[in-house]
Amino acid sequence: MAINPNWPVIAEDWGPYWNCSGGNSPLDRYVEVTPRTRGRTSIQRGRQYELDQVRSGEYQVTLANTDGALDPLNTSGPWYGHIMAYQPYRKRAQWPPTQNLLTQVQATGGDLGGYNTGTLDQSGVGPDVFSSTDSSGGQIVTDATAWQGARVMQFAVPSGSTASTRICHTPQYGALPGQSYTMQIRVRNITSSTSLQVKPHIGWYSASGGSPTSFAYGTTVTLTGSSTAAWTQLTVTATAPSTAAGMNVGVSVAATAASTCSVQADGWQLEKGSTATAWTAPGVWYPLYAGFAERWPSRWAFNGTYGSVEPVAVDAISLLSQIQLSDPLTQEINSHNPRFLYKLDDPQGSNSFADASGNFPAAFIGVSKAGAGSLTSGNQITSATSGGAYTGSTGTVVTVNNPDPGTLFIDPASFISLTGAGIRGPANPSGEWTRMLAFRYTGPTPTSKTVFWSSFDKVAGSGSSIYWQINSSGFFQVLMSGPTAGSLTNFQPTNNNYVDGNWHLAILSYSHSTARLTLSVDGTNVTYTSVNPAIEASGLVSDSVGGWIDPTTGNGSAFQYKGDLSFVAEFPSALSTTDCTNLYNAWKSACSGESSDARYGRILRYAGYLGVYSIQAGLTTSMGPMATGGQDALSALQAVVDTENGEHFIDRTGAVIFRSRSARYNALTPTYVFGERADLGEWPYEDCQLDYDSTHLSNQVTVTQAGTSQVFYDQDATSITNYFPRTLSRTINASSALECQDAAGYLLSRYRSPAVRVSAIRLHPSANPALWPVCLSLELGMRVRVMRRPPAAPAIQLDCIVEQIQVGMDDRGDATWTLQCSPVDLTPYAGFAAWHTTLASTITSGVTSITVNAAADTTNPLAVQVAAGQQLVLGQNTANQETVTVLSVGATSPGWTSATITLTAATTKAHTAGDLINEPLTAGINDPTTWDAVTRFDSCAFAY
Repeated sequence: MAINPNWPVIAEDWGPYWNCSGGNSPLDRYVEVTPRTRGRTSIQRGRQYELDQVRSGEYQVTLANTDGALDPLNTSGPWYGHIMAYQPYRKRAQWPPTQNLLTQVQATGGDLGGYNTGTLDQSGVGPDVFSSTDSSGGQIVTDATAWQGARVMQFAVPSGSTASTRICHTPQYGALPGQSYTMQIRVRNITSSTSLQVKPHIGWYSASGGSPTSFAYGTTVTLTGSSTAAWTQLTVTATAPSTAAGMNVGVSVAATAASTCSVQADGWQLEKGSTATAWTAPGVWYPLYAGFAERWPSRWAFNGTYGSVEPVAVDAISLLSQIQLSDPLTQEINSHNPRFLYKLDDPQGSNSFADASGNFPAAFIGVSKAGAGSLTSGNQITSATSGGAYTGSTGTVVTVNNPDPGTLFIDPASFISLTGAGIRGPANPSGEWTRMLAFRYTGPTPTSKTVFWSSFDKVAGSGSSIYWQINSSGFFQVLMSGPTAGSLTNFQPTNNNYVDGNWHLAILSYSHSTARLTLSVDGTNVTYTSVNPAIEASGLVSDSVGGWIDPTTGNGSAFQYKGDLSFVAEFPSALSTTDCTNLYNAWKSACSGESSDARYGRILRYAGYLGVYSIQAGLTTSMGPMATGGQDALSALQAVVDTENGEHFIDRTGAVIFRSRSARYNALTPTYVFGERADLGEWPYEDCQLDYDSTHLSNQVTVTQAGTSQVFYDQDATSITNYFPRTLSRTINASSALECQDAAGYLLSRYRSPAVRVSAIRLHPSANPALWPVCLSLELGMRVRVMRRPPAAPAIQLDCIVEQIQVGMDDRGDATWTLQCSPVDLTPYAGFAAWHTTLASTITSGVTSITVNAAADTTNPLAVQVAAGQQLVLGQNTANQETVTVLSVGATSPGWTSATITLTAATTKAHTAGDLINEPLTAGINDPTTWDAVTRFDSCAFAY
């Protein structure tokens, strides 16, 4: 393969095997289409301004299609039936360029590539090396006798491993149909007194299968085991078939392993051509773009003799923008793939109730043997006391008002017949299942019991049954029995009174394999272990919501129910206590109180995103209620970003990135400096356009708190005088009013004056190859510095954040990067608060030294945070609170987890591990984490 030392090796790959895969950009199994590229390719990622919503990154390319291989209507095409919208498309560049097409970690056994020693990561961010013989996936280990460097990859081969089982392999590089490839690798067996026959392989994937459909093998070699075994080079050459949709290279077992051994690999190389050249450590493979081919427009030029396709690729932002979300409770339920979900939010007058999962037909109103009771739909969510309702859904509910609730009387009754919809108890009563129901009982305390969900077999009362009830003490219970007499078991999770006219959520989770049953009521989880399987129902013939309905007597009814019902669901698995808690939080408060990073991750999960993501811990620690009903996933994510005042985007690998507002605050040093002075380490540019931009000039700021609609204001009179009134409005979903006011203050401070922006700076790596590693490393959100030195004028220095990246490359050897950047914050910020931590271990009175846990700052020594002579409060807010004086502070090193503080006098009281320790607080403040409500940006100045 000819190498141009001034141009990177480019790999353009398309994945006909894949679909959109939940937004995941796979690491492997691609077709290389690089030789088909024509003209100029274009990448555009990011946004124009930092307050704008991020846009989907786009990639545009023209691919030659003279053979019709990329025509989805070509029935004889090599990938016919597998050319679809939203298949993955990626572009990568290797710099410096080499003939070795593998990644650095693969080629060097882990010496390069940035991976630690230990078990190989098998996830979407791992080295994409696998093993079919080693159940752990293999390891990177340190070895003083490595073929090169100091590390190797090591794989276990168990006794009995059969021929052609792959010891180590990677499918990462894309296959180019018709291209010859040669692979070489060094291997050895380090297990003494063993021998193993191995052979190198190159395998080919088709677009329809997940495993290689054919293999080419090299010469079989016997590896004699020894702790000092020499390295053996294996080589194989093969040509990719016309239908190849991926390739797999590595080492396989050649004959059944007679004994267990460990095989090491190093010096791995894949190259184009039919001859193995000298091994070379490859350059870094930089991702340029990863997305999905949204459209495949084609055209034919030169009187129909020259065909091409011009696919337009979009990244996961585009996919997320198409996902319509429901209310948070429905989304949480759907994330567990319910067997059925009757939300019971059907309109007034409905006689049937739809299954929101779409798996079952509508359930109708059933009537008891004694006649109809009362069951109505379309009723509002109400409660007896404030806070007694739920906010996870704003839909309506069903109200049951059958006579004589909670008594033994046989009366007329109406109920919801799941039986008529084809549901008769859990799908697999003797397997794993979970059922859920929200209820509000409004009747009197039962004299017997009130039943609101029941399932029976053909001998109801003495056979199999499952029913949910409130007993005469007002306790919630679930009773289960199998067909064996005497198996009826009562599960009562709490002694709370549920005859209160308020809403409650009950969840029952059962697992036969673990003999565990969990009852979760209002977020309180009680798990029963060693559950007797005799309680497992069988032969159930009825399933009724809203009453105790006996199918053996023509729907005889008793133990009547009065109250509201909603969200009747079943899941085909035993949900964990965490799952139950998540369901309750989504139901009760629409997930209020969670941090911005937790909310962001939750929305990704609700949207069905399956790709790689990196979510930084947010500084907004308490979000308001989710309001995702009718909202698309991208808008919901953007609302979280607005609240956090952070940023999100899809990076060059196709991963979702969420960064908190601290990411920009703390990016104090530019990654690259662009300017004319190479002698100062600056990188040259060809064009720089600066703009003194008033687009985001704002001096009247309003921030609306989403959960309450309360509006917070801030304005700057001087700016209004200078620039006329300029407004900025933002809605954020922080539960803290103080944070909303601070958001207004920050936005005013940041945008009350215009700032110089970089509207465009152009880098030209093809004209200056030294720029290649810089350009290939650029990412959105990166801090850079632009230097401009006008003649006879002082130098201009502008520190800024990369907001948009445009990359253009063509088939004539020209490549440019154009960046658009926003200025960094014009003023540095800091938060001043009381130093605080907790006591590491319990102490008695009379001690003169204490051990404390790590504080917020574990980078700087504790001695520079707490000084001799300083006072501390031990046991803040406890009965034994006392103030002590520091004599000295023990030594600590970065990352410290505990430290010793010596006191000037002995303590006078005992203190418990975990007690608060902090600086003395101002009057009226008892929480060391509280910030002063009157603190405003720019009210004080400081330098660092």
